[in-house]
Formats: sequence, structure tokens, C-alpha cells
Amino acid sequence: MLQRIITAAVLIAILLPVLFFSWQLAWLIPALAALMALCAVYELLKCLGSERDWAVAIPAYLISICLPLVTVWCEGIAAYLLVAVAVLAVYLIYLFTVAVLRRGRMTFASVASAYVGVVYITLALASLALLRHKTADGGYLYLLVFFGAWVTDTFAYFTGRFFGKHKLNPEISPKKTVEGSIGGILFCMLSFVGFGLVMRYAYGRTVNYVMLLLAGLICSFVSQVGDLITSMIKRERGIKDFGRIFPGHGGVLDRFDSVLAISPILLILCNLTALGDSFALLS
Repeated sequence: MLQRIITAAVLIAILLPVLFFSWQLAWLIPALAALMALCAVYELLKCLGSERDWAVAIPAYLISICLPLVTVWCEGIAAYLLVAVAVLAVYLIYLFTVAVLRRGRMTFASVASAYVGVVYITLALASLALLRHKTADGGYLYLLVFFGAWVTDTFAYFTGRFFGKHKLNPEISPKKTVEGSIGGILFCMLSFVGFGLVMRYAYGRTVNYVMLLLAGLICSFVSQVGDLITSMIKRERGIKDFGRIFPGHGGVLDRFDSVLAISPILLILCNLTALGDSFALLS
């Protein structure tokens, strides 16, 4: 437990300056996202046994670096999606070409696993950069990614520890409980409202509390799904952690699994203003 607390404190000490200086340096969040994507893709390919299969790994590593960084130069989200779809379509055709040339030594399942993993990781972390720099009020709203992930994780743990009686999904994660899940959702919703109160009284912003509550509910649910996804993969592969880069926490996929899940969902929620101003979280 002490090791986990020390690691978490060091992570926060590193992350806070990055968040602060991202106001002055537009490339900082995309660069951090690219570094995290590279580490996460390596961890995934290692889990799949493909980290040294260079025909598969090298393109995956290049995509994991480039797609988050491209957000710096794209004019908007639509332009970025066009680039991302083109790159990922070419990557899929490339993987199938490699599989065909190997004449049965590379299965459809292995192609699908590598491709889905790379797409999920890179687009999720690119979404964080798009939320920060290509979304109205993104300089504030992207913080909700971290609130949603860490508040849900923390309060689901403590609520489950003190009140948990019914197992949520023992086949995948034996320690998680229904009570813990509900507690994580409720406290996440409250943290989003707290964020809104700060925005209103400290910065004079108009806040849509209904949308914030809805966003908190959705993000907390998705956060827990993201956690269970990585748990499912680890259980199927018979591993405890994806990596050891964070002592006591595992790898990037272990520590930021919820962040990966929340980022694209919150990006969508924060851009629902295309449907009308009533969907705006802040105005």
C-alpha cells in the first residue's frame, strides 16, 4: 500500500506541471499522449507476444506516436478523424497482407487483437489531446477525464470495502462489488458538480448542472467498463499486470485504463453542442 501511495504522489507531482504548462505549450499534452500511447501499445503487444514481431510492432509503434501528435496540426476534430481513418484503414490492410504472406502462421484472431488494441489505445489518447486543444472550453473540461477516472476508482474501492456485499463480476474481477460500483458513480457525479461550482464561482461561467450530472454518470460507468476490459484481458492471458513502469500500480494500461475509456466518450459529450447549446457543459 505504501508503495502505491508513493507512486501515486510522484505521478501527481509530474502530472500537475504538465497540466499547468499545457496552457502555454500546445504540444505538451499531445506529446504526453504519444508517450503514453507508445508505452501502452508496447505493453499490449508484449501481452499478445508480438512486441518483437517487427512486421507488426514497428507500424503499431509509429501509429501510437504519430496519431496523438497529429492533433497539434489538424485544424479541428473532423480533419483529424479523416487523417486517423485513412491511417488506420491502411494499417488494417497492411496487417492482413502480412497475415496472408505468412500463409497461416498469423491468424485472424491475432490480427484482430493487435489492430483493435492499437486503435483503442491511440484514438483514446488522441481524444484527450483533442479534448484539450480542439474543444470549446477544453482547457477546463479535459480535467474531467482525470476526475472521472480517479474519483470513480478511489470511491468505488472504499465504498466496496466498507459496504460491499454483492460481487459485480467475480469471473473477471473478484474484488469489485455492486455497492462499490454504485458508490463510484455517485461520487463521480458529485465531483462533476463540484467542478461546475468552481467554474461558476471562481471563473464566472454559466454551468449546465444537468449535463454535468449526466456526464458524471456516463463517465463513471465507462470508467468501470474500461477497468474491467483490462482485467478481462489480463485474466485471459494469465498475467497480473501489463507492465512495471509504475511500482505498485503496474503499467500504463493498468494505471490509465479508465482514462483510456473516458477520453473519447467525454470528447463526444463535450462536442454535443453541435446539436444545440442546451447540451453545453459550460458556456
